[in-house]
Amino acid sequence: MSWLFFLYLAQNNDVEIQADNLSNDQYIKGLQSADPAVLETVYREFRRPATRAVTAAGGSEAAAKVFFQTAIVEASVQAGLGNLNPEMPVQDQVVQFALAHFADWLQEKGQPAPEPAELSASPETAIPDQEALRTTRGKIDGWKKGEITDDAPCRVWQKLRELEQTENDHRSSGSRNNTPRNIFFAFIALTLVYIVYIYLNRTMTPAEVYDDNFRPPESLMADLSTRYGPERGNDSVTARPNQCELLLRQADGYYKSGDFETAKSTLFEILEDSLTVCHSDALFYIGVIALQQEKPGLALECFSKIEDLEHFGDDIYWYQALAIVQLAETNPLLKEKAVRAVDRARTNARDSIRRGQADRMLKHLSE
Repeated sequence: MSWLFFLYLAQNNDVEIQADNLSNDQYIKGLQSADPAVLETVYREFRRPATRAVTAAGGSEAAAKVFFQTAIVEASVQAGLGNLNPEMPVQDQVVQFALAHFADWLQEKGQPAPEPAELSASPETAIPDQEALRTTRGKIDGWKKGEITDDAPCRVWQKLRELEQTENDHRSSGSRNNTPRNIFFAFIALTLVYIVYIYLNRTMTPAEVYDDNFRPPESLMADLSTRYGPERGNDSVTARPNQCELLLRQADGYYKSGDFETAKSTLFEILEDSLTVCHSDALFYIGVIALQQEKPGLALECFSKIEDLEHFGDDIYWYQALAIVQLAETNPLLKEKAVRAVDRARTNARDSIRRGQADRMLKHLSE
């Protein structure tokens, strides 16, 4: 058997290989003469295993339907030539034809096949060569354009299209019959959307606003690289002491492990050692850690001392606003001050996403 057919068997072992409705000989004669009754049985019984074989080999659902119909036409052509194996279930041969056309179509389009192995004929049936496969597909393309012929393969193709249309009509009719159920589900969906809308636009407590908008950096060093660039200020113009880099890395290690207190203490060493060029860095991250430790007073003190507005300007306003929102959790009298701080952060934000976030914060904080 072909490699694709082995793949089909491996992934579809729950599918019965031969339909019981007709004998093998009846299938072959029906394909030779384009017998409508036989074709209806072929369509009903062979479609699922053939389409599943193509999808298992990497084809889409749409491609699977196309190559199933192509395989039935191919079976009609081969039946007319006397090439179908009467001892091998016709369904198996149809599956192989579908996979053969799919593989050849991929090759024709210059697309990679699912596996590097080549399609080979089964010892039980002969797969048409490339020229024959493409001739069949060429005929189908001609029929689609109106070049109808009076032979069995063309009548097979027309019958398959009729059966496909009937099934589509049936599905559409079934969909229309489900109108009451669809209306019910639409009502449920709209109700859920309304509930979500009310929830998202309700007045929130300062604690909820803070929790919904405070997103501290995952790494101090990664955040610094984003602000300064890969060299983090260690260029020929702005030289940073090695001790500064060492302490920031140590603090980052503690920060990422969740040891905020030790990370904060390490950052304070930068301030104590008078490493002036790094003071803004240390103050900013001490403030962020203070917010995580629910110490908004310390955070505000740190943010107010930052001199490097070029690299921290927008975020200073943002985190100051969050610190005041955090203070308003325990002191409702500060809620109005929190609203003004958020509005100032929105005004100074250069990022449209952050401005939108600030707008939502103002809406949630409003009474």
